Amino acid sequence: MRLPCLLILSLISPLLAQPSSHNDVQSLLEFKKGIHSDPWGHIDTWTTDSLRSDGCPDNWHGIECTDGKVTSIALDGLELVGDLKFFTLYGLKQIKKLSLSNNHLTGRLVPAIGAISSLEHLDLSNNSFYGPLPGRLLQLWSLMYLNLSKNSFEGSIPSGIQALQKLRVVDLGGNKLTGNLPVFEVLSSIEIIRLGNNQFQGLINPGLLREGSIPLTELDLSCNNFSGSIDNITSKTLKLLNLSSNVLSGSLPGSLGNCTVVDLSKNMLSGNLSAMGSWEDTLEVIDLSDNALIGSVPNEMSQFFSLTSIKIRNNSLTGSLPQVLETLPKLSVIDLSFNQLTGGPVLSGLLSSLTLTSLHLSGNQFTGTISFQASRPIVSASIGMPSHLSLEFLDLSNNLLSGSLPPDIGKMDRLKLLNLGHNSLSGEMPIEISGLTSLEYLDLSFNHFKGSIPQELPLSVKTLNVSYNDLSGIIPETLERRFPDSSFHPGNDLLLFSVNPSPKNGVPDKGFSGEHHSHLKSGIKAIIIVGSIFGALVMIGLLLLFHHRKHLQEFGGRSDKITGRDIKHGRFTPPDLFGLRKNIEPSPTPLSFSTDHLLSSQSRSISMQKHLPEETAESSLIELREEVSETGKTDLCDSAPPENRKGSPSPRISSSPRSNDPYVPEQPVILNVYSPDRLAGDLFFLDSSLVFTAEELSRAPAEVLGRSSHGTSYKATLDSAHMLTVKWLREGLVKHKKEFSKDAKRIGSIRHPNIVSIRCYYWGPREHEKLIISDYINAESLEIVHHPQAPPLSFRQRLKIAIDVARALCYLHHEKGLPHGNLKPTNILLTTPPDFTARLTDYSLHRLMTTIGTADQILNLGALGYRAPELANANKPTPSFKADVYALGVIIMELLTGKSAGDIISGHSGAVDLADWVQLCASDGRGADCYDVQVVSSEGVLREMDDLLAVSLKCVLPVNARPDIRTVLDDLSSIS
Repeated sequence: MRLPCLLILSLISPLLAQPSSHNDVQSLLEFKKGIHSDPWGHIDTWTTDSLRSDGCPDNWHGIECTDGKVTSIALDGLELVGDLKFFTLYGLKQIKKLSLSNNHLTGRLVPAIGAISSLEHLDLSNNSFYGPLPGRLLQLWSLMYLNLSKNSFEGSIPSGIQALQKLRVVDLGGNKLTGNLPVFEVLSSIEIIRLGNNQFQGLINPGLLREGSIPLTELDLSCNNFSGSIDNITSKTLKLLNLSSNVLSGSLPGSLGNCTVVDLSKNMLSGNLSAMGSWEDTLEVIDLSDNALIGSVPNEMSQFFSLTSIKIRNNSLTGSLPQVLETLPKLSVIDLSFNQLTGGPVLSGLLSSLTLTSLHLSGNQFTGTISFQASRPIVSASIGMPSHLSLEFLDLSNNLLSGSLPPDIGKMDRLKLLNLGHNSLSGEMPIEISGLTSLEYLDLSFNHFKGSIPQELPLSVKTLNVSYNDLSGIIPETLERRFPDSSFHPGNDLLLFSVNPSPKNGVPDKGFSGEHHSHLKSGIKAIIIVGSIFGALVMIGLLLLFHHRKHLQEFGGRSDKITGRDIKHGRFTPPDLFGLRKNIEPSPTPLSFSTDHLLSSQSRSISMQKHLPEETAESSLIELREEVSETGKTDLCDSAPPENRKGSPSPRISSSPRSNDPYVPEQPVILNVYSPDRLAGDLFFLDSSLVFTAEELSRAPAEVLGRSSHGTSYKATLDSAHMLTVKWLREGLVKHKKEFSKDAKRIGSIRHPNIVSIRCYYWGPREHEKLIISDYINAESLEIVHHPQAPPLSFRQRLKIAIDVARALCYLHHEKGLPHGNLKPTNILLTTPPDFTARLTDYSLHRLMTTIGTADQILNLGALGYRAPELANANKPTPSFKADVYALGVIIMELLTGKSAGDIISGHSGAVDLADWVQLCASDGRGADCYDVQVVSSEGVLREMDDLLAVSLKCVLPVNARPDIRTVLDDLSSIS
């Protein structure tokens, strides 16, 4: 009897198991329905045709299954798009891992997630999930790894975190979470806590930093609103501590435990640095920048034999550099810029160090000479300097250094950045600079160098500024070709070009130079050649004039007068317009195109530019030698395939005379017109109210509106007559597609009356084919409307513009959690005159950019005068809310004074640019001297202007004292 029963049981047991495995498969198929796009086809493997005998999925991508039970779903980085329903996974009773990171998924984390009690690993990071965190999330008692970072979760962390006793890693960074910090110290297994870039507030639990409470190794609470002081750190396990960008106050902790990396920057810490003398010897990286620290840098730091980086920039430190810095054996980065340090000369042991790669001491009061001779014996160097030094970045700008630049500078062959601007250096530029073959950025401006410029500066130099010196002689021909006049002048009155600069943005014409060295016979030949060329140019000019007049007749007599406004906005564009690849071989056969797009060109003249507003740094970053077309129209996508295009060599870029940034811009793109090459990529719409195809966009006539660090903007007219603004992003500056797509969606969700919304973006198959598309707004920018030659704005108009901009920023900061990042007058459009409604453009595009693209943007803000001081020397500067407030403060100063942020205002000791001048006047009780006389004399609103001045001064305070945008908006709105 027993044997037949066993036989029957063995036959029916697979049938009994089948419903269970069938339930798991059915759950996966229901989950799959939420995935709308699978570009690599990985989820296509999920079919009922491929099941094993035990009911498990057979070769389903990302699925692990045992005995009919799904144990793991891992779909990371597949660029999946969809709206997931987590309740569909309720039936997976034995799943241990759910990992969906780095996709484009959205949806709410529903309470049903708490029913999957077997889950040990949950990773939804870098997606677009939103909504509150459900309380039932804390019912995942087996959970060891929780990563929900880089999403849009909001609200507070549910109470009851103590239930997750197995939790080792929790990463909730990059969301919109609020409230106080949970009591994580009750979690006996917790090792890593990352809550950065949220909106948490309150005090930091002391238990997180104490010895013996939890085995915590990493704590990141950066970019929140935590307050209070920092207790002594006694934990023996904590290695990485990041409390930067909060509102912490009080003095430095007396102990850092066994921490190796500590970042307390961008807080409100005060007091002196004496506590550093008692810190443990495990420290490798310390950042105390952007606080309110005072006193001197202690000499009692010899215990830091593992220290590699020390940054205490933008504080109020005094005294001299301690000699102990020369003795730290692993030190590679020192940044003490923007303090009040004195003494000198700068320690020669630092300049001749074998380990130091980056030394930033700008914005202090150092005196004395510069010496690269070691003051102490250096291993491997018999005498003097070693043959090879490690320094790559040396910034001693904005100090009181004097004397000459020693020839030993030539031994620093790894140097990439040398900034000695704004000092009192003298003597001749040493010829040894020519041997710095790695040098990319050279700024010697605002000194007293004399003599000639060395003939052969390194070809590696991309940014050069020697303006405001006493140099003389002829500018070397190789430099004339590579850099514009602004690299050499103003100043240097006796420094001449070999010929007069051409009208091409100040870059000298290299047609004929070197007459000083030619023989008489060569001179006669040159005269004949010049005469022949002149005659040919006259004939060409007559032909172009005839063609131009004919074109004017065809288009209703458009004016042929080039105005400052047209040049400012790039309405006169190069005849070579849309081929965006460089140094690519031409097509074997010529391509045909309409000659309607190639009208006569006319060079910019220097004399005309002198009467125009100062051009933005972006304009100079595109093409320093470009010629401007009088129509500026072409088809939007007239670009040949990359392999069939060739661009002419690009000129080098120079820095602004006022730029002190350690920045090396990329080569500008070359723009060429070829036969239509239709957009072959995909349009991703963020607003369904207007739909068009890529082909329709391809054939849309386009007109250049302007250029920026991101790329070139065009006005494109669709077949329906709807006009769009198309920003063609520069090659190599955007993130990878999945990151780009996620942030583009976030930016595309912005809807506000004072902001121009983005409609869609285009992602093409080639590197240069990345477009951001929005509605075209027929309006002038604040740069044009507030120009000195334009009709003056009334005080009421100026105040309303400031309020509109503040209101838009308040929405970006508090509703969307995004800084603008590129706030300046050219990105503020003014509609509906005469009342004027301000609308922001080019906002938050840094979220789409690589680190290089973001650095480009911030450098340009610095060149124009809108960059916050705390961003000036950051190794990886990042736009911030407080930096937006600073830029708004400068713009308000422009509205008050009628001047430009980039103006250098003389006659006031200690003042350099507009912000400095206004602050100096206000501190001397002469604030009214700053005001635009056209407003004061005609309207009598002195009290209101005083109130507006007070707001602007608050906006440009040091970052820790700077108000947030909501406070600024309230202050502006209170001005009657």
